[in-house]
Amino acid sequence: MFLQEKLGNICERLKALEQVSDIVVWGAGLHTCKLFEKTNLLSYGVKHVVDMDSRKRGNYYFGFPVKAPEEVDWENVEAVVISVPGKEAQIEKMLTEQLGNRGLHVKLYEEWESSPFYRLYDETVSGVRYLGDYESWDSAKKECRGYEDAAIIDKVSGSIGRVLDGSAAWERDGYLFYKQKYAYQICAAILRCAVQNENQGVRILDIGGALGSTYYQNRNYLKDIKKLEYVIAEQDSFADYGRGKLENDELRFIRSTEDYTEYGSFDIVLMSASLQYIPCDKEIIRKVRKAEPRYIILDRLLVSDRNRICRETVPKEICESSYPVRIYREEDVKDFWGTDYQLVEEDISSVPEEACFPDGRAESRFYVFEHTAENIG
Repeated sequence: MFLQEKLGNICERLKALEQVSDIVVWGAGLHTCKLFEKTNLLSYGVKHVVDMDSRKRGNYYFGFPVKAPEEVDWENVEAVVISVPGKEAQIEKMLTEQLGNRGLHVKLYEEWESSPFYRLYDETVSGVRYLGDYESWDSAKKECRGYEDAAIIDKVSGSIGRVLDGSAAWERDGYLFYKQKYAYQICAAILRCAVQNENQGVRILDIGGALGSTYYQNRNYLKDIKKLEYVIAEQDSFADYGRGKLENDELRFIRSTEDYTEYGSFDIVLMSASLQYIPCDKEIIRKVRKAEPRYIILDRLLVSDRNRICRETVPKEICESSYPVRIYREEDVKDFWGTDYQLVEEDISSVPEEACFPDGRAESRFYVFEHTAENIG
């Protein structure tokens, strides 16, 4: 649901006020400010604004003095617009049982809706969006144009070429950046492993690493690591391109369908904005556990209070495309690796991001899991 659709729904609900002359708006916060800005609520007969916060009492809010509930003559109030998302049922109960109001109560959301309307995606503003709540991966994929599209690899390979010739500092999903910015959280975890190995080498498997986005972005920061081996597991077209055009003494490419253990042991398995885009995610998790790396690093992983499959759309100015994407429950992410791994670090991701849906939100997170065995391999 877009902002515009929810606004239309709210405006329809507000039409119930057309024949009402004594209206109270409950809530003197950001939500009411956005209501006044985006709807025609002020064109109706609003007489008072009420708020439970004593710090707001006596102040003026859009020209209305903010009152406490007990300061209002509720018997003469014909309608109340409840402008406090998530507390509508609670406030309505207070109005009827404690304050004795028998007027019209205008609630702006369904019980299952938890996101304020102004946090939904604006259809007129370009940007990355996460949309829908699909029953299956395949149903979401039918509406997407993903990485298998030839235009995607053409754009990404062209961008990597610009990085290699020095005309850009780094790239992500084919979008070029001209000022160096390291992913310090990832770098710190890699450097910690290098220190633990007494700087005798670090082997990294980057699953879904495209054509080396994270490698090229951070290679200068990691240049003092001796014997750095960086292996990228990708879908066939990316892996084949990388093998033919990009491999060097540090960088290698393999197909993501291959058995990772065939390439020896890895100190680190990195998945940065990749696990949630893989259809067979459980198979990838199984293969990672079988490989038994010392560390598993997850970055830019969207988590929420429930599982969801949705569709991510990327605007033309970045790399016009769309993909099915999973949003995981955080509890499940922590259980993926079983008792063999313990969580040693978690934070917001290297690229802070959130997705808002009518019934909730998701946040991009960073996790580091360490193998619990004292000696690995």
